[in-house]
Amino acid sequence: MLKRLIGLLFPPTRQDPNARLKMTGNRITVNAADFTVFTSNYYEEADNTDSLEVRMLDGLIGHQTDHVREREICYLSCAYQADNNTHIELLSPYIYKDRVTVNFLLERHQQISIYLNPADCREYYFDLDFMNA
Repeated sequence: MLKRLIGLLFPPTRQDPNARLKMTGNRITVNAADFTVFTSNYYEEADNTDSLEVRMLDGLIGHQTDHVREREICYLSCAYQADNNTHIELLSPYIYKDRVTVNFLLERHQQISIYLNPADCREYYFDLDFMNA
């Protein structure tokens, strides 16, 4: 009981999965103008809508409910040349914002840091914390 209470008061901290790369990786800075922004659309359904059977039947007859919204998702791409003259395309994780917002934040921030694993340049981390501001 006491352990559970202490666990609720002081929950364990989650470690950033990319903290190792931020500490040991080679940091490169890329200007915002050197990125290409790619977009894609996906559909999002609001929670607490009709039952699954009703939604399934609506989908079979082609009736799209008002609860489904089309959203835009983006990711960034840039070219990188490793030491051994190998060209690699670096792709960011998905950014759940529309293209206009991503372009605005990129122009405002000017540069993005990318951390590369020195042993394997195919392992990298985009520092996109400014996108959540």
